[in-house]
Amino acid sequence: MKKLLSLLVLLPLLYACPSIEGNLVGVKDRDVFDPDILGAGNERLPYGMVYVKSGGYQSGVDDEDIMGVFTAQKKTVSVQAFYMDATEISNNEYRQFVHWVRDSIAREKLYRRSYGEDADQWVNVPDNFFREPYRTLLDMGSDVQGGNTPFQLFMDSTNNAEVDKTIFGMWGLEKPATAKSGGKNKGTQYKLINGTIDGSGTKIGKNGPEDLTFDTKIGEKELQEMFKTYTTKASKGAKKPKSGAAASANQGGRIENRKYFTLNWEQEIDYKDDQTQFLLSDMFYSESERFYKRREIDTRLLFFDYYWIDYKEAARRGKVLTPQVDARKSYGYDSLKANANNVMYQRSRREPLSKDYKTNDFHRSTLDSRGERVWLDTTMYTRQWGEKDAQGKYLIDRGQFAVGDSTVIKGKLKQTILENPGQDLDLGFTNSKGQHNALRGHTDRSRFIIKERINVYPDTLCWVRDFTYSFHEPMTQNYFWNNAYDNYPVVGVTWNQAKAFSVWRTQIFHSWLISNGDMYVNDFRLPTESEWERAARGDLDISQYPWGGPYIRNSSGCFLANFKPLRGRYFEDGGFHTVKVYSYNPNGFGLYCMAGNVAEWCSSAFDESQYEFGHDLNSDYDYQAKDGDPPVKKRKVIRGGSWKDIGYYLMNGTRTYEYQDTAKSYIGFRNVMTHLGRGGSELDQENGEEIQSDIQLK
Repeated sequence: MKKLLSLLVLLPLLYACPSIEGNLVGVKDRDVFDPDILGAGNERLPYGMVYVKSGGYQSGVDDEDIMGVFTAQKKTVSVQAFYMDATEISNNEYRQFVHWVRDSIAREKLYRRSYGEDADQWVNVPDNFFREPYRTLLDMGSDVQGGNTPFQLFMDSTNNAEVDKTIFGMWGLEKPATAKSGGKNKGTQYKLINGTIDGSGTKIGKNGPEDLTFDTKIGEKELQEMFKTYTTKASKGAKKPKSGAAASANQGGRIENRKYFTLNWEQEIDYKDDQTQFLLSDMFYSESERFYKRREIDTRLLFFDYYWIDYKEAARRGKVLTPQVDARKSYGYDSLKANANNVMYQRSRREPLSKDYKTNDFHRSTLDSRGERVWLDTTMYTRQWGEKDAQGKYLIDRGQFAVGDSTVIKGKLKQTILENPGQDLDLGFTNSKGQHNALRGHTDRSRFIIKERINVYPDTLCWVRDFTYSFHEPMTQNYFWNNAYDNYPVVGVTWNQAKAFSVWRTQIFHSWLISNGDMYVNDFRLPTESEWERAARGDLDISQYPWGGPYIRNSSGCFLANFKPLRGRYFEDGGFHTVKVYSYNPNGFGLYCMAGNVAEWCSSAFDESQYEFGHDLNSDYDYQAKDGDPPVKKRKVIRGGSWKDIGYYLMNGTRTYEYQDTAKSYIGFRNVMTHLGRGGSELDQENGEEIQSDIQLK
């Protein structure tokens, strides 16, 4: 009876619940972020990291400025929550980076130099591996729609129809080119009618286009032939393949298709195998450079290619170059007329008010190898094929015609040249009343993707270089590679190498997340100066050292860090050079050796007056120094002091620097990752499904 009464009470409530259809409810199918992907257990932390909650602190010196440098005035700074490595990056951790670079180079060489199945074992072929010309079209992406041209192709139906015809042509729905009078080849053009194709008498399928079957994926036989072919790029005088197995040559060989594959890391490399040693012979030191005939990897060859995104440059506003014309007179809206004007590049919109002109045609431009323009693929091409400029140069390089080599679609997929790549793009639109909504973008995002290459091996000779009239040869010979130093902090790493390590660590972690079907998280990176100082203080508002202060010994008289105590008696604190990364007691956040052991790179550039002009919200000063800049612009902040520094450099407020292209035996680093969420004091109540306690102040 009680159950029946409960049901009767519940029914009106259910009936009264309004339907959510037609209301703002957000995206339903999005996965809820699960903090467990960061780490197992209740801690939900990236492995080896601790949580530093968001909060404010008093930066600067906590006592008299005894050195009189006046670079760290008192200032209140607020920093959002982040994770930080509990310890400095150790030799063994950095060695994983070096080994990864070594093994990736080795796998690359083994793939290129093997044949057939032997080459296949070193790479992973994607499940959706398309044939040509389909995969080239996929690579072009939004360029097919004119995505990074100054005009949006999808806004004009006439030109949009040209893209549709290109797609249909690649599917085989267009009639192949046929011989016509005059010796010219001309393909039959099919008009778009209500989303279908009028075949003009040509039979496409029994029931029309929907009855046509086609296979865009590459077959196993073609794939085998691909791995048997080094390259299909013909040299001068070489004949093109005719038929049979060579017919798949238009799909490319191992070299052309490498960009579509990922390296297979499950396949182990046996560096002691005779055949492997032969194939990788150019990775080892030559006989004349070997020490006591030891055959070792030439560390000078261990280069890491990576890129990072220059968000600060992308966030700057340049100038939008659009003539002052009326959009109503220059745009053919929704027109499918045969004689419609297809010269899309000459069309433009009204110049919005308050925007001025930029006379420099190369504003933010990315130039080609000749220092001229950058080409990109689109469907629209405004100049005649083979047209020359005033200097007699061809405006389009014939060798760069991408997908147009196919017999079916030749002449359909065209291209244009972006006159000013990287320039600000007017994404706004002027309505029929003359009002412009003034949206901005960029004509070419690749302008802000900064590609770099760096040698990853630490400078082991820094132990000898840093100290004159001092014996450090044993440290040079063994510190980085000997297992005895596995858990000691890595040194001899430049600021750029530390940044490259952070990018590599991010990609390793993100690749693992993707393989598990999880979301991306924030990148690993070097800490900003404000983040480092916030972490070092351990949530103690006014403290000279990470453990508080004002003393540098504990109650038993033992030193609390690895530095240069007393009058230079290095071993009085328990260490001579560096010590293990988890030595001494951690601070309030659980961070080890935030003072002493090795000084640590920060991402921030060093400026003596930064505390005066820096923002109080995530304070930072960033400058990406170029090769031609003076040395003063290449200074990067280092913090915490090291095993060879006096106690002054161990203070939380002490600021100093080193040049970004130098490697020292007393400088290491650790990584941070910005926290996803509000950053309250209780980490277990952060992220995931919203709960009541998540919005309460802590």
